[in-house]
Amino acid sequence: DRAHPRKRLRPFASAAIPVFNGLAMAALLLIVALLLAWGVSLAFFLVLILYILLTSIYSWMLKEYVLIDVLMLAILYTLRIFAGSVAIGVSTSSWLLAFSIFIFLSLALIKRCSELVSLGSSGGVVTRGRDYRVTDLVVLWPLGVGAALSSVVVFGLFITTPETPAMLWFVAIGLIYWLARLWIKTSRGEMHDDPVIYAVKDFGSRVTVCGMIVVVLISHFVSLEFSL
Repeated sequence: DRAHPRKRLRPFASAAIPVFNGLAMAALLLIVALLLAWGVSLAFFLVLILYILLTSIYSWMLKEYVLIDVLMLAILYTLRIFAGSVAIGVSTSSWLLAFSIFIFLSLALIKRCSELVSLGSSGGVVTRGRDYRVTDLVVLWPLGVGAALSSVVVFGLFITTPETPAMLWFVAIGLIYWLARLWIKTSRGEMHDDPVIYAVKDFGSRVTVCGMIVVVLISHFVSLEFSL
């Protein structure tokens, strides 16, 4: 992080917070999290253990391997969704898991492409600590956009199921615009290190996401039937 143009400003990387204090707080919070998870259910506790194991392997080793790191990030984010379903005792839809894998893979690739665009603009060639090069952008661009559109395709197929409100097609259109917007901003070098943080700060993203939420809420109460 200290070698990154923006991450170097983070509390630990900039030494604003001593590393020892961070490790002590992390250990304390981990113990509290495990106790809370045990209080929820044994299944949720085991999922949390699995998540800790996978994210540790990612941090210590897998993040240094090209493409494996973004695939692992997509899996970890999807595992969070699965953990939530275990915590509240509901089954997880295969549609949701497939959608999650593709959309989080796209967002993870946005992070990598954003770093490479920033690196290239400063005259760099290879990222430190990760096996990525500026020349990899010619492959990462279509891979990331393809993953984004694949998530929309999965969402569209989900809408075609009989029990799903047809009004959600408007959400699909919103997803296309929002994801495409993120990729355009990435290509311009305007993307934040975390696309979620960027989406929170970006006016166009906020309007789009809020609009999709409104459509979802309306579709829960209003039936709109039409055929394509």
